[in-house]
Amino acid sequence: MITMLLTSATTGTSPSRPKLLSRLARLDVAVSATISGRWPHPRWFTVPLSGLSLTANYGLLWFAIAAVPWLVGERNSAARFIYIAAPVFATEIITVLIKNVFGRRRPSQKNPDTPAQIPLPRSHSFPSSHASMGMVGLLAVSHLYPAWLPALAVLVLLLAFSRVYLAVHYLSDAIVGLALGAVLGLGYLYVALHWL
Repeated sequence: MITMLLTSATTGTSPSRPKLLSRLARLDVAVSATISGRWPHPRWFTVPLSGLSLTANYGLLWFAIAAVPWLVGERNSAARFIYIAAPVFATEIITVLIKNVFGRRRPSQKNPDTPAQIPLPRSHSFPSSHASMGMVGLLAVSHLYPAWLPALAVLVLLLAFSRVYLAVHYLSDAIVGLALGAVLGLGYLYVALHWL
């Protein structure tokens, strides 16, 4: 559906707009296929990247990170866990709802020549919930622990990249997921700072 959305013309738009959207859709598919199918996939890199990607399924990685204050005996650890885990969980639900609206099939479903490197999720492709939850997790955790920001930023970018590299998402899925997560995460911080 996302490709149809990108390529369909709407009443009153200029003739060049559908052509531009169609080109962007083809570029997205081509770049994604290059990253997932033509770039080298050495085992020493693909195996640990796959493991990292799988730990973030359903937000589990972020729940584990949220539990760190409790594990080290920090005060108010339960409240800190909820502060991080709740928006990540809510983001997963929101992203799944958006996925169901667009119904985009995953790259390996549309192109059997590019098989997924990890078990294929049952949900749709657009947008990437790993990316959206990653951005929300990054913003929530780094608000409590600013020194963690650089490491978490690298982690989120690596997670988003892994989804394309492992052929379970298109590049646009990851980019839009990051943008969605940034909007939701900043909105959550605004609410948390002003009303919680």
